[in-house]
Amino acid sequence: MTVYRGFLTITRRNIRMVILYLIIFLSIAVMVQKMTGGNAAEFEQVSLHIAVIDQDGGELARGLADYLGQYHTLVDLPDDPSVIQDRMFYREIYYALTIPGDVENRCLYGDGTLPVTKVPGSSSGFYVDQQIDTFMNAVRVMTASGIPLSDAIQSVIDSSADKAEVTLIDKNGFGGEQPLHAFMYQYMPYILISILCYSMCYIMIAFRNQDVKRRMMCSTIPARNQNFQIILGFATVGAAVYGICTLMPFLMYGKTFANDPNLPYYLLNSFLMTLVALSLSFLIGTLVRSEEVISAVVNVVSLGMSFLCGVFVDLEILGKGVRTFAQFLPAYWYEVANELLANNSGFSHAQQMSLYTCYGLQILFAAAILGVALVISRFSQTA
Repeated sequence: MTVYRGFLTITRRNIRMVILYLIIFLSIAVMVQKMTGGNAAEFEQVSLHIAVIDQDGGELARGLADYLGQYHTLVDLPDDPSVIQDRMFYREIYYALTIPGDVENRCLYGDGTLPVTKVPGSSSGFYVDQQIDTFMNAVRVMTASGIPLSDAIQSVIDSSADKAEVTLIDKNGFGGEQPLHAFMYQYMPYILISILCYSMCYIMIAFRNQDVKRRMMCSTIPARNQNFQIILGFATVGAAVYGICTLMPFLMYGKTFANDPNLPYYLLNSFLMTLVALSLSFLIGTLVRSEEVISAVVNVVSLGMSFLCGVFVDLEILGKGVRTFAQFLPAYWYEVANELLANNSGFSHAQQMSLYTCYGLQILFAAAILGVALVISRFSQTA
């Protein structure tokens, strides 16, 4: 086991660098998880400063102003475009609605629209537009069915004041909400790939030192045996990194994580991702020839895979084309499995098959990447 002992010796010499990468990437993951995962359970309605300029003074105009006043702060402004634009430029208001004369015939019984001034392309503008459309459509439907205008306006205003009570179906034992440790595991591929690829690549380059390479070539140990011992060294370092990454959720969430019925599945999923990360690090370490390009290559692989496969952006937000392409990457199947674990405490037969498929595909990806790396390593040794 000469090569294996040499691998561990080089690892000990680079242990400070390995620890540094562990601290950096674990800290990044924890901070991002705290910022995103901690806000997932709450929703707060946005209240804006808007201006309503009433040129009509009729019942419909007053009703619309009262309706918007339930959601936003109404600011009194003169009917002067320059004043409106100036206030909007300094974000003292975000929306200005002008209600023209004869608004009932124009918008309620006709196809006219209300003139507005808003920040171009802003979400706040679309938000208020939707509220105005909701009010006008509701009043239009009610008056068309024979309800007097005053009653229709009052009914819409009263109904908008009612708050709906929402109860989430508890499918995962956490009140229907994703547990915080699920967000931690969502970022695990980025942690594992970054730490292992950075650390292992530096160690592989040390093995490629000209004197070390010549001694290994002159050794009586076959190339296949040498590669096996290097892989064993990778497995040792990978097991240590996996243990530290597994310890983090226990330290951060304690009994909440320990009592999760899906705990064994989380551990298995992250273990398979560790195998994928080790295979990737072995492949990159075989291809990279200098320390200067390690950062560029690892950043492209880790960040690219994270953005495409649902690590930084949830899978349901990704476009269809992106998800189709991401299926050819191992981290995608890790995230599909993690999503199943986060949202369910028990699995149907179809969900179990989907979970096992994700596990199997990660194993196949790890084996395929490792096979390619071994072929490249064999050619580089005989070249």
